[in-house]
Amino acid sequence: MDQIGALLNKHTDMAGEKPPLAETQKAAGSLARNLPGYQLIPQSLRHVEAGLAGMADKGDEQRLLIFWQADQQPYWLDRFQDTGEKSGRLGVMDMACDYANSQALASLLPNGYPQLLGTASSFGFGDRTGLATPGHIQAVRDSDSRMAPILAQQSIREMTRTGRTPKDVLSDAFWGAFRAGWQGAWSADADHLKDAEDIQATVESGFVFFTLDPSDHVDPTADDCTESELRTRYQAMLDDRVSQADALLPLYRGKSYDLDGAGIKIAFTEEGLLRAVVKYGRALAHIDQMNRYLKSQLVGRRGFELEISVDESEQPTSLLEHLFITLELKRLGVKFVSLAPRFDGDFEKGIDYRGDLAILEKSLSGHAAIAKQYGPYKLSLHSGSDKFSIYPLFARHAGGMLHVKTSGTSYLEALRVVLRVEPRLFRQIAEFSREHFEKDCATYHISTRLDMVPEPSQVSNTGDLESLYLDQDPGRQVLHVTFGSVLSAREGGGGFLFRDRFRNVLLENRRLHDELVARHLGRHLRLL
Repeated sequence: MDQIGALLNKHTDMAGEKPPLAETQKAAGSLARNLPGYQLIPQSLRHVEAGLAGMADKGDEQRLLIFWQADQQPYWLDRFQDTGEKSGRLGVMDMACDYANSQALASLLPNGYPQLLGTASSFGFGDRTGLATPGHIQAVRDSDSRMAPILAQQSIREMTRTGRTPKDVLSDAFWGAFRAGWQGAWSADADHLKDAEDIQATVESGFVFFTLDPSDHVDPTADDCTESELRTRYQAMLDDRVSQADALLPLYRGKSYDLDGAGIKIAFTEEGLLRAVVKYGRALAHIDQMNRYLKSQLVGRRGFELEISVDESEQPTSLLEHLFITLELKRLGVKFVSLAPRFDGDFEKGIDYRGDLAILEKSLSGHAAIAKQYGPYKLSLHSGSDKFSIYPLFARHAGGMLHVKTSGTSYLEALRVVLRVEPRLFRQIAEFSREHFEKDCATYHISTRLDMVPEPSQVSNTGDLESLYLDQDPGRQVLHVTFGSVLSAREGGGGFLFRDRFRNVLLENRRLHDELVARHLGRHLRLL
């Protein structure tokens, strides 16, 4: 322990200055030799006030280790749940990597808590296993990306399907970043929030980025209504006393707006405006209500950022509708940093974009111009996993103010690890996914049918199985949409059917898992 003790002394003598990271990592060798049964993670070592903190693997369990000079016990030790023991000249604490200790350690680190990112370009790394964050960090480093990472990102629907809580999601992201030695800014996105109960749970956990999803209040049939039908529905809004509905037509009727960056003029014709009001009027009232509730829950807490999502629709968001939504939100005093329209074409889960790139580029130009001129705010791309063909277009038109969300693609890379290490387990998961596909795909917009991919039992070669299920669209989607069923399935005795074995494979093969996740997500970042 002498080397660690000397380093702590040096830290104290430097009056708060931090010794170089190389010295910290060198000291890890001495530390590891004095802790039999522990495998220290050198890149995790961080200086905290009057001490050192780092992670170690003890069997299949992650542990937090904190060291301090035994005669200089730090005042913050009682923030942690476990008690420390002295070892010679050093005090040592060995603690669980749980939510409570993540919050205690976060209070000692400059980047411990999720931070506000503003309109800087950002990338959302969804993680359905809770083990992908080190690979996500490696992807950011390998690609030299300037996009700020949102490391904790999950919707309530995903949490329910994976049996996780908001605290689980935030804690897993924190420990993954700490393990990887990440010292930059990061954020946490409570995705697709639909009601006050969802907001409350994520606020209490420490999320700072909130994505409001008003899709249940959007009228998706408005696009096909006649003008007479639209007027009938608008009158129903007035009869239901939808907030602000009576002011909408007089405010915008006959007005036009120039999009300087795209050379486009948007005119609010009577019918076009009426259609936008009927389609989104109730949704805007719901957003206003949710925003007010969110602010009431965050009084006296750290600040927050808001994203508005209107992408959960079969019909694309027109430029007129996008502008109408933006102007109304500003008028209602709803401040947001990003907005996700429903873009032209098909954005299916886990595969590349399907549609006319020329049409998409033309609409992207207009959407980006609205975001810059009437915001500014980031243009957000949901279902952003694996949309490689459009990333350069998206980046070019959004011009440094974009946000991309991914999630299931990291889960697929975790399955690739399982296939390469435990092919029998992968075959069982693939068969199970096929059995649950018809039910699970009902909540997703995908074009895959089961007859497009052979049963695993019909594919003897493991390499062919990987190609069919993890590299080709139909197989990827069969696995992608059934994640919840796979991770939550239980045996007759009550234990998990796959989850524990799945996680154990990832824990025993961390390096391979990190490499595959980093390679795949790095491709996303480089194209953006």
